[in-house]
Amino acid sequence: MPLTRAAIPAVQDTSRGIVRFVMRDGGKRVEVLVSNAALDDVDNVSADECSYFHRFKEHRQRFEYIASEKYDKGYVELDGTVRIKSMDLPLISSD
Repeated sequence: MPLTRAAIPAVQDTSRGIVRFVMRDGGKRVEVLVSNAALDDVDNVSADECSYFHRFKEHRQRFEYIASEKYDKGYVELDGTVRIKSMDLPLISSD
């Protein structure tokens, strides 16, 4: 079952180098973590020109797609989160 968007704002966690957002599996809340490295690789813009959070917002649908694909395939961390890293970005080439 694909994850769906939750009406909870995403937040940047600079201390952990991630942007965190929430999706839903029915009534279950699933936390998704996008690494700054993945945000660097998704866009050919320097960090000086565009913040990580801004890049996330521009590409949110792509990250939601990746999160849903990983979740459906069982690629979930022990704590229940879905982590998106640079190596996951080829999953967006099919859209």
